[in-house]
Amino acid sequence: MNLTDDELRALAERRLGEAVPFRFLPSPERKALAAEAPLVRLEAGQDLFRLGKDGNEAYVLLEGSMESLDTGRSPPFRVNVIEPGSLFGERSSIFDLPRKWTARALEPSACLALGGERFLALVSGSRAFAQSLGAKLRDGQGIFDAFDHFLAEIQRAAGLGHIEIRRFMELYKKLEPAIHAHAGDESLIDWDALLYAARRLPENVSRTFLFLLTDNLPVVYASPELLFPAVPTEARRRFVYEMLGGKDMALVRTGLSDLLDFVTCLCLYAVETRKIRYRLNHPDLILALANHAGSKGAAGGDDEAFLARLPFDGDERRKLVSIWPVDTVDRIRELAFHRQVYSVDVRKQVNNYNGRLSELWTARIGAAAAKLLGVPPADFPEDWEVHIVSSNTHSVSNCLNPYFRERRDEILAWADGAGLRIGGWDSSDDEIYHLARRWFETGPDALADLASFEARYGIERASESVTTGIQAQIIDLERLRGAAIDPLIRRGAEGKIRRVVVNVDYAFGEQAEEIMKNLLMLFGRNVRSVNVLGKAGGLAAGRGDVVLPTAFVEQRGDAFMPVAWDPSNSAAALRKALPGRRVVTGPLLTVAGTLLQNRMMLNFYRRLWECVGLEMEGIWYLRALTEGAQLGVLRQDVAQRFYYYVSDAPLDRASTLAARMGPIEGLPPLYAITREVLTRILSDTVDEEEALVLPSGPAGTDGGRGR
Repeated sequence: MNLTDDELRALAERRLGEAVPFRFLPSPERKALAAEAPLVRLEAGQDLFRLGKDGNEAYVLLEGSMESLDTGRSPPFRVNVIEPGSLFGERSSIFDLPRKWTARALEPSACLALGGERFLALVSGSRAFAQSLGAKLRDGQGIFDAFDHFLAEIQRAAGLGHIEIRRFMELYKKLEPAIHAHAGDESLIDWDALLYAARRLPENVSRTFLFLLTDNLPVVYASPELLFPAVPTEARRRFVYEMLGGKDMALVRTGLSDLLDFVTCLCLYAVETRKIRYRLNHPDLILALANHAGSKGAAGGDDEAFLARLPFDGDERRKLVSIWPVDTVDRIRELAFHRQVYSVDVRKQVNNYNGRLSELWTARIGAAAAKLLGVPPADFPEDWEVHIVSSNTHSVSNCLNPYFRERRDEILAWADGAGLRIGGWDSSDDEIYHLARRWFETGPDALADLASFEARYGIERASESVTTGIQAQIIDLERLRGAAIDPLIRRGAEGKIRRVVVNVDYAFGEQAEEIMKNLLMLFGRNVRSVNVLGKAGGLAAGRGDVVLPTAFVEQRGDAFMPVAWDPSNSAAALRKALPGRRVVTGPLLTVAGTLLQNRMMLNFYRRLWECVGLEMEGIWYLRALTEGAQLGVLRQDVAQRFYYYVSDAPLDRASTLAARMGPIEGLPPLYAITREVLTRILSDTVDEEEALVLPSGPAGTDGGRGR
């Protein structure tokens, strides 16, 4: 063919009308694209763009044929043949990535070139265009096949009861997790990623070979704390016990999320510690490590001096010490001898008539409520209000406990003497909450004093044991009338309504659905609000900002669930409370795991679904709420509120979860959203825009207790 420009423009209009996703654009917009976008003519064998190069134009092939080539191979490998009417090259603009292939003309060809900004404007301007493009990329081009394969293999192996980490390391590296930027570079140790994984795995991971993961304790190990030493995990609440040297038992939470988190962290750890082992792969170094183990306290037994002899530069030595601050050389010796051979046995209990862990946990919540209020939850009077808050173990009770107002001067004087105060606080109360964590480490007297205040002001902690890993508090707001709570919490007129706050710690992934279902069944139609305060990764916000979701998207199946609230009132209040920080609204992505997302995935949901952030529990909470309302377990006017502060920005390599968050970054937004929730709970009315708008429950349920 040798068409004129005018003939190519006419052909372009026809191609755009037939091709996905352009067919979903209005005709005038297609005509404008066909008339204005640059035309590119190619001779046979000519490259349009090359693998690894920058450039964000997307192209529509108008005539001729082209091929996509992996020119990184020798000889080049043909990936696909591009036919007329096809859209190609769009990944670079959507995902901010260099070209994945080389595009070469097989014969004289012509393309319509859409600049990156113009193409992204089409994505943001038309939801139909964006959704059809998303389906084309996900289903037609399989952009998430590596994740689907990894999840399928984990589920298959878990079903068989055994996961061999060495087999999964290569599958894991293909995911290219956003936090683990250098997973595939054998020459570069990703110290930040290694620190992230080490803080979330058992402390003895460097000398353990077998992990037994169970979602319910076998009867013979019903009291593991009496049988085995507990193994701490710094940054993830886990119940882990060392059964034998080299064998740990870990209790995993309901659902797949906790298992995935453990396995992916172990894969990351194995990938990076293998790089360290390769660095030490010399007989003299191995012998020196072995000899050093027996030289403690003798000449030459100093760890710092010995580290200087190892093949790590000064910055790398500091990284090693930050990851393993105690007995650093011993940890390095264990890595060198371990060879990263990890086996994970998975045991799920069946035919267990002793009750699921979540049921035992729920029973303890009910017992704590009955102890505090004198009435079991099933017998609460109709006019008592229960407000469920999923938050953390400190912010809600800190804001409500008068202890922090009455002991304020003592805490500040102690912090001054200890040199612990830092500047930059907008709220002096936030500083008190920050210092109090160290204050309580000074000895049992401070904790006993706190406990006496909690008893006086109606804050009851549910008894802790090896169950779900979720701590809980029951707070009787009746006992706080007139008390000195956080001064920035706005109270309504104190009427005769009895209000109770059930404050539960963060759930983990899918576990959130079961936890929320149990709470809703326990407190039933006394529930007046459910409030989720969480941490999110920011896609349209930075660390320390706030995100108020309007919907959740579940990544594994692209399930979309809107939140039945209008967050505008809370957004306005939070902007006043947090000057200089952003408050962003929009959909949130619920991911299967922190390590189970990469830059491509995040940009996909940021641009095609307009997600402003990501988290792990939101859609599971929302499913339980929606189901409870539809089945009549809940009233139809229950308020649902979701607030998140941004703890990391995974598309910014300097702001991922691998980099710790400072107190000035994290505490102000955490306490701002806590105050906003408590203000709404302590007000006399529920805003209409916060109430669930759902069909009535089954016939005969509206007037019942719904327990």
